[in-house]
Amino acid sequence: MANNQNNAAPNGPWRAGRPSFKAFYPEIFLLTLITIAFIAIAVKLSCSTIRKTREKSNNQPTALRLDAPLLVPLAFADDSSIDKTSETEAPAPESPTNAPEAAPAPIQEVEPAANVDSMTSVPETKASERDASKQSKGESPWVKVIWIWIVCLIVPVILWIWRGIVWIYAVFGIYYELRVDPDNPRATTFLTTHGIFNKSTDSLHIGSIKDIQSRQSFLQKYLMGGVGTIILFTNDLTSDKVEMKNMADPSRVFNAFDTLRRHFWSRGGMQLHGGGGADDDGAFSEQVGG
Repeated sequence: MANNQNNAAPNGPWRAGRPSFKAFYPEIFLLTLITIAFIAIAVKLSCSTIRKTREKSNNQPTALRLDAPLLVPLAFADDSSIDKTSETEAPAPESPTNAPEAAPAPIQEVEPAANVDSMTSVPETKASERDASKQSKGESPWVKVIWIWIVCLIVPVILWIWRGIVWIYAVFGIYYELRVDPDNPRATTFLTTHGIFNKSTDSLHIGSIKDIQSRQSFLQKYLMGGVGTIILFTNDLTSDKVEMKNMADPSRVFNAFDTLRRHFWSRGGMQLHGGGGADDDGAFSEQVGG
């Protein structure tokens, strides 16, 4: 019950905790800028692709209309030649009144409209066939736009996934806990648990801590939410140094270890290492066999 009360009290002594997520604020800000930059590149490339496609579609009909007037004079060339020849011919001599009038020769009609339609329809059919073939081959502008977005977003997505896994393991893969016995405050142990799926726990007695050090850089103080690093120098067999990185409120964590360590040594902690002499707390020496 005492441990739960201490953990619940925000201003009380530190008893358990994890590395703070505030330490990754600069990385999150940097990745956000990278993502915005790639999105801007994708938008720019998409707009240019759509604009070029619209310009091509608008230029194709104008080219056909410019060619059409060039074909019309060629189609009506026969009519103009007929008119010119009729004007240049000399008038025939007047025949006698008694001679019968000759019937005029039939003039063959020319159909220029059919020729114009047949000549102008050829480029239109070819253009339509070319557009259909492009669409069938997957050269639609929307397909290009989709590929542009996929290529531009694949780098930010990979970075977010990679750094997200690192952040989850760095925060939720480490857990620190101080276990204090209210009946015997000198029986204090420090537990370090690593892993999310496969967990391993290491125990360290408070008497094994020789020195405590607190570090806080400029970036940690002003850009990472005020986190810090606590280093425990020990004489333990498994590890001679325990480094607690990215701890929120490092001064509170430092004071918790320092208070428990001083409390331990003030109550005859030297007897753990075979020191002689009994003190006024003889029950503790009987428990440890001193």
